Amino acid sequence: MTPIEALKLALQKEIEAMNLYQKFSGEYPTAKEIFVFLANEEYKHRQLIEKKLVS
Repeated sequence: MTPIEALKLALQKEIEAMNLYQKFSGEYPTAKEIFVFLANEEYKHRQLIEKKLVS
């Protein structure tokens, strides 16, 4: 696996995790704050990986 392939795979996993946490934030209102926080963290990771792919 090349570094670019690894970054693309990591990006895919970050997006999947972000979507899952967003889904859970709607399904579990008592834990919404935690899931929103986790989704935002995954979004930050996504941005970092996208910057690496562009450079």
